[in-house]
Amino acid sequence: MRNTDAEPEAWTRIRRQARISRITKKHPFLSVGLPFLLAVVGGSFVLLPTQEIKYEIRDKRIKNVSFDEAAGPRKKLDLQEEYFRMKSKGAWSGNWEPKRVERPPEEEPVFDRYDK
Repeated sequence: MRNTDAEPEAWTRIRRQARISRITKKHPFLSVGLPFLLAVVGGSFVLLPTQEIKYEIRDKRIKNVSFDEAAGPRKKLDLQEEYFRMKSKGAWSGNWEPKRVERPPEEEPVFDRYDK
């Protein structure tokens, strides 16, 4: 025996699906754009609390460390000492001049090609 009460429910379900199908074919924004926008807006509401927690933890960690501790021990800069240190490394030997490194012709700038 067939259940006669189930048939009207099935037909109403089919009619509802057909109506939804017609509407989404006529207005594709409802089937594509609206779910996309809901995902973007919903995602921002989900990510917002996690970002807040992240920045709160970072702020606590930064506040716990004072500026002097973060900078470390400071060494007083003496210009004369620095000059002699660099001179001993050969940084200012006095026998250097700036030289251009030759490039292959295809890497030359365009404006130099036409000046020749």
